[in-house]
Amino acid sequence: MSADSRGEARWRASCVFLLLAAVVLLIARIPVMGVRVFDADEFEHAHAAWSVSRGLLPYRDFFEHHTPWYYLALSPFFRLFAVDQSFDGASRFLVFARGLSLALTALSAFVMFLVGRLAGNRKLGLLAALFLVGQPAVIQKMLEIRPDVPALPSFLGGLWFLLRALRDDAVPAPPRLRWFLGGGLCLGAAIMCTQKMLFVLPGAFVGLGLWALAGGRQRFVARSVAVLAVVAGIAIPLAVTWIAFAAQGAGDPFIRNNFITNAHWRLRSNRHLMFMLETSWPILVLCAVGAVVAVRRFFQKADPRPYGDVLLLCTLGGLLAGIAVVPAAYKQYYLMPLPIACVFAARGLSFLVEKTQERFHGPLLVGATAVLLIWPAVELGKSFVRRDDRQAARLRYVFEHTRPEDPVLDGWLGTAVFRPHPLPYFFMHREVLAMLSDADLDRYLRPLESGTARPALITLDDELRALGPRFMRFLQNNYVSRDGMFYMPAR
Repeated sequence: MSADSRGEARWRASCVFLLLAAVVLLIARIPVMGVRVFDADEFEHAHAAWSVSRGLLPYRDFFEHHTPWYYLALSPFFRLFAVDQSFDGASRFLVFARGLSLALTALSAFVMFLVGRLAGNRKLGLLAALFLVGQPAVIQKMLEIRPDVPALPSFLGGLWFLLRALRDDAVPAPPRLRWFLGGGLCLGAAIMCTQKMLFVLPGAFVGLGLWALAGGRQRFVARSVAVLAVVAGIAIPLAVTWIAFAAQGAGDPFIRNNFITNAHWRLRSNRHLMFMLETSWPILVLCAVGAVVAVRRFFQKADPRPYGDVLLLCTLGGLLAGIAVVPAAYKQYYLMPLPIACVFAARGLSFLVEKTQERFHGPLLVGATAVLLIWPAVELGKSFVRRDDRQAARLRYVFEHTRPEDPVLDGWLGTAVFRPHPLPYFFMHREVLAMLSDADLDRYLRPLESGTARPALITLDDELRALGPRFMRFLQNNYVSRDGMFYMPAR
């Protein structure tokens, strides 16, 4: 047995510390699930999944601009909760759904460990997993009810398959297509959870293309076939999903809503970039060190060269370039580049620690990691005070003043969650409103004015006000309110 193998077989104290720290960070999220304020996105995604559980089809029966696998996977759990009967039933499901997100976060951490171990060793894998679960953006967004949560372990699974394929290709034999196909299938699954995962593909295929070209004439054909296996793997989930929706008359809106609509996003915002720089700068600095180490290792190492590092670097570069391309890079977008940054940050920290005397390696690693735990500890502390009693009061009011079959309309407060939506656009935030043409807006307002759509309650938030004078005239002529927010039919 080699020294490295013996080191892998024996768990050092530093590795035990890294594992326990990651577990503690995950467990510490449990008390947060039921108290932290709900993001409006969570109500959107929970309501879409509930609508699917009632037999409605996304894109055909109601507007949605996220790919559907998360809604399809979450919908069966509504059988366990009477979400439309009471505020308490709805609250229990929302907390349960956050619990599922926490479980998927733990799965992401485990796959992150596998990716890091494949890129280095056990210590690097544990460091990468700990860094990932400790990122404030991950603490915030991976606890929420959103399709980015299942997309992340699928994405990381795709990286693991591809890294395994590139590592096995170090021997002079034809590439094992099953690993490349598996990587493509995982990436395709991630895209079917959220189309933001499309931004992974340009950088990943640049990395795979460089690997294919580096094989020379003798291996170019075999490696090109391997890259095509990745393409096929990605295409299979997309094609199967589209065929299933097309068979139910939703093929065209599936493409239009998920891809064409999002490609015409008008409002632009990179305000969350500063949040990432402020909260993740230590990891980004270590990532830069690890990236330099990886590049130097690539050019110094004789054949076989570590093309797994090339794949990771190219994918990371493509995702960072995507920040300038995507109109609104919200915090959840950074869930894609952060794991790769954590791998290189783990390598950077390991490199710096190993520059010292060997007897200091363990204590320095533990000490440096303990300092880096300050940021997640602060973020978890903030989560306990991010409450909104008004949000709970509004939801309770809707459940107490409407019946399960009563349609409720609001813009973006989420008070219509688990109530039938009177219009296909069951949410109307500013980004969607900015993309509506005059004809779209007319199709939204005309059913209300004609009486075809009859909300039993309307929550007048800023987004509904932004619909303009025509909507406000309809509201004032047909509804009355005691508080200026909740409107009931006048007759």
